[in-house]
Amino acid sequence: MKATELLEEIRANLKDYPIEYLRNKVTDDRYKDPLIKQLAKYNSETWDEIFALDIAEDYEIKDGVVENIKKDIDFYFDTYAGGDEETREFTKYISLYLALMAKRPLHPFGDNPAKDQVFIENGEYKCKTRIMSIKDENSLCRYCICKNAGFSFGF
Repeated sequence: MKATELLEEIRANLKDYPIEYLRNKVTDDRYKDPLIKQLAKYNSETWDEIFALDIAEDYEIKDGVVENIKKDIDFYFDTYAGGDEETREFTKYISLYLALMAKRPLHPFGDNPAKDQVFIENGEYKCKTRIMSIKDENSLCRYCICKNAGFSFGF
C-alpha cells in the first residue's frame, strides 16, 4: 500500500471523530489526571497533523504490517477495553499514523527521563515500560519507534 492510500484511509476513519471533545479535555478541570490531559493533547495534535499532511514523495508501507496493527488493536480492546467502538477506531488510526508515517511514539513523550514514562534522549525515543510491555500478547510496542529505557529507571 502506498503511504498516500493509508493516509486517505486514516483520514476517512477519523474525519467524524468528535475532536473538539478531545481538545477540551486538555483544559477541562473535570479531568484531574495529568496523563489524561497529556494524551488528549498529543492525540488531538496528531489528528491536526494528519489532516494538514501533504505527502510530497509517496512510499510503500507493507499491507501485512497495517493489518497486524489493526488486529492487535482489536485484540487489545476486545481483551481490556470493552466495546467502545469509537475509541477503538480512533486509537487504531492514530496508531497507524504514528507508527508507520510519523515515526513517533504511540504515547505522549517528554524530555525528562526522571519524570516522563516516554522521553527523548540524545535524539532517540525511549520508553520505561516497553521492556516489560513488549512481552504482552499482541503488544503494540512491537510497532513503536521507542527503544527500551532499560532497568535503570526503577524496574
